[in-house]
Amino acid sequence: MLKQKGFAQILFLIVTIVIVAAGAFLYTSYSQTSFQQTSDLKTNPYNSSEAKISSSAYLGVPCQSNPSPKFIHDFTDVNLIQKVTPPSLIASKAQDRAFLWIDTVKIDKVPIYAPVDADLIRGVYKISKNIETIDYDLHFQVSCEVWFFINHISAPTDKIKSLFPSQPATATNNLTSVSPPLHFKAGELIGYTTGTAQAHNFDFAVFDLNTKTKLVGELKSHDTRFNNFICPFDVLPESLKSSYYQKLIPDLIPESNCK
Repeated sequence: MLKQKGFAQILFLIVTIVIVAAGAFLYTSYSQTSFQQTSDLKTNPYNSSEAKISSSAYLGVPCQSNPSPKFIHDFTDVNLIQKVTPPSLIASKAQDRAFLWIDTVKIDKVPIYAPVDADLIRGVYKISKNIETIDYDLHFQVSCEVWFFINHISAPTDKIKSLFPSQPATATNNLTSVSPPLHFKAGELIGYTTGTAQAHNFDFAVFDLNTKTKLVGELKSHDTRFNNFICPFDVLPESLKSSYYQKLIPDLIPESNCK
């Protein structure tokens, strides 16, 4: 009887030790997982439970809602721009972006900066045979509501170049997705551009998904970007906006949304 009682006590002790050890293991695992998740949220906003998928089929990547993000930096150097062709609201010649003409008397290339905190989400390294130009078209998401692109970037930074094929594409509509998106702080250098080979200009476009663009006439294109393009200079600080407005080609202002 004494032997059985002693065996039962030993068995009870073993079971107790196993239960305590299992509990400690589970607690440690939970703590490590919680810490990793917390770290991920701090370093990668795309893992955040607050992030949501944009309702726009065009963007289609996780994003944070911000209807009015602050563009605080010039996207180039306004003093090196000779003139600006504004976007056009005339459906027969609708143009969702502005063309910025580099002042080649002063310089042969201009810098390109992120005008706001934004994520590079896609782009294309391409050859445009009709204008004899090889360059990059890069698309940036600012928030779930606002995004922009800059086209004809001749020499992006190395961290951008590494994301795209070494050979230029001939189809400019086949964009490469950047996953995970590459984050840029406002004022950070994106690269340089000499503009197109002949005209020496480049494109800048801003889209607000909460704004419905009112075109004059019937648009034949089915590109959804024409639904939401705004005057790209209206999002800039007032002094920069004024400087760009002064460079708008006067005859084209009446048909533009830059007024």
